[in-house]
Amino acid sequence: MDFATVTLFIKQVMSTFMILLTMIVPSFGTSAETYTAKNPDDLVTSFVAVSDIHVETNNPEAYQNLADVLKGIKAGENVSTVVYTGDNVMNGQLLEDFFFYTAIRAVMPAKNNFILAGNHDFGNGEGDYEELRSKYLTNNAVYMWNKLDNEYFCNVVDGVYFVSLCSEDPATSDYTMSRAQFDWLTGVLEEAKENAAPVFVFAHFPIRYLSPAKGSEVTAQELGDLLVSYDVELYVHGHIHNNIDGKDNFYNSYGVDCINLCRVTETTDYEPGDGIVVEVYDDEFVVRTRNFITGEWVEELEFTYPIG
Repeated sequence: MDFATVTLFIKQVMSTFMILLTMIVPSFGTSAETYTAKNPDDLVTSFVAVSDIHVETNNPEAYQNLADVLKGIKAGENVSTVVYTGDNVMNGQLLEDFFFYTAIRAVMPAKNNFILAGNHDFGNGEGDYEELRSKYLTNNAVYMWNKLDNEYFCNVVDGVYFVSLCSEDPATSDYTMSRAQFDWLTGVLEEAKENAAPVFVFAHFPIRYLSPAKGSEVTAQELGDLLVSYDVELYVHGHIHNNIDGKDNFYNSYGVDCINLCRVTETTDYEPGDGIVVEVYDDEFVVRTRNFITGEWVEELEFTYPIG
């Protein structure tokens, strides 16, 4: 083993050790400033969505940002659910999974934590997809006590449907949906319609990434038409990594209102910490953009939508 290899190994060990230290006490230190819903007495439910955490064994700064974000989310007095829309880790490695899931368990920012898979969670095009898929299902069962039958799933909280979609292709940046997942989604939306329940859909990729040219059995137009036909409230995704600035983050695609989340632990191009708080009321829901590290609201990026 040459000197350069030994040096790299020592750096990786030291980085891992520093991450372990931050992981052991992720909820220590100054508590984040608490925040409440705009109208807590009329609230049906409130949730937070963040994306693209990218825990990596040699990036302790991103991991510390994750710990700070989780503390900031937990400060929400009315938040019952957090949705992580994929790319939670960088390379789909067991140690990265351990860091990520252990941080969630240590802080428990909300009662419900729904963890989606992105392309990086499934190896980013490297490794055996079925093995990585099995590991993802196992991680959710072991760490989160959330047994999933598929990488796409649905949860109902306070009468609100949280629908989580997933790509079914190991290729980097490709979003594919099988006919089986599409049929499952149709059944879930039909059930929600029968219950007159609001539906929020989450995925790692934007709708427009679905394409038969990439191997998808379902097209972007088909998915958009389905979501519109059932009056889905929002489609929330990540993957793009651009900062939340309003221009490209709150938009309509195939008739569906969409929100593109940024990389919440960003350490290079913009300040880390941004995500959304969604407050659901009987006739409307409010989307509020918040930096969970600084505790600041982005007032110009607050939007109100009618239910249905």
